[in-house]
Amino acid sequence: MIQLFMKRSGSPVIVPLNLPASHGAMTEAYSQLEQANRTGKTEIVEIKSVIANLPSYLGGLDPDSRTQLAQLNLLSSIIAKMDSRERSIYAGALDGNSINDLNDMIRVAEQVSDYILIPNVNSDVTLGRYVAVAGQIQGDPRLPEAAWPYLDFAKIGAEYYAEHGGAYTHAGYVLLKQDAEPVREKAAKIRLDLSSSQAQASVSLPALKEELERVKKLLGIDCFAEAAITKVSFAVPNLNEYIPTTGVCVEDANELAWAIEGMQLEDGELMKYLSVLSVEQPETMQDALRYAMNLDDYERITEDTYESVSYTHLRAHETRGN
Repeated sequence: MIQLFMKRSGSPVIVPLNLPASHGAMTEAYSQLEQANRTGKTEIVEIKSVIANLPSYLGGLDPDSRTQLAQLNLLSSIIAKMDSRERSIYAGALDGNSINDLNDMIRVAEQVSDYILIPNVNSDVTLGRYVAVAGQIQGDPRLPEAAWPYLDFAKIGAEYYAEHGGAYTHAGYVLLKQDAEPVREKAAKIRLDLSSSQAQASVSLPALKEELERVKKLLGIDCFAEAAITKVSFAVPNLNEYIPTTGVCVEDANELAWAIEGMQLEDGELMKYLSVLSVEQPETMQDALRYAMNLDDYERITEDTYESVSYTHLRAHETRGN
């Protein structure tokens, strides 16, 4: 994850050290330096890392400092656990923060999950376009699509950047989640976080067809199967305990959200649905949607929680058998 190429002053011998490293590996590297020159000062010839801009922050590193070497080894261990997307975020987070020493680098590395990456947005112009599309999804009347040919995207992006901070990287725009412009919430039942090769977006469900089409446009896709659902969250308490979030498709999630919204308009229907879910234990969201569509096949009593669930289960099967 981090490679140090070191030498002792007065010696041409270069000793590599790959971090993270065991105590034995570090001892062996310094033993080789000792053999080359016992009295010289250790110098860093080159630093390489999977985080392209990290070496530029390590210019003041003292390889003879055990404390700094231990900190660098810890940092490399954290980086080793990151996936490629997290590494891209970390590179941007470094550029977007005030980094004074290894403690700052470690702190930011440990907080990678607090940042978001907007792929392929790496200039004021592309950020301006992203803001315009996102604004349309949020229903912002200031950025109608008809006006886009006349908008100064570079100015829009520059203003957003100035207000929200962050950093442009080769992979995209990185900024703190808390600094990102919040998506205007509506009465969402289900929220999906989506990611494509071009962008990331969140959608609150239920949503109209037009809203879903805008999300596709933002993601740069023709159908939702081309995007990955990275997170599923429920606004209704307890639903996350019963509805699986693997193998989810946007269309099923939206239909389920509409069904849940309808349940909330009728007294006891949502509680009844939760009881059905607790008994049937759906294996997929599609199963949970099917139970929502067939909720009239069930009947719930309220005298006792255990009896209620049991009776719901039996009555459902009696109804189907008739």
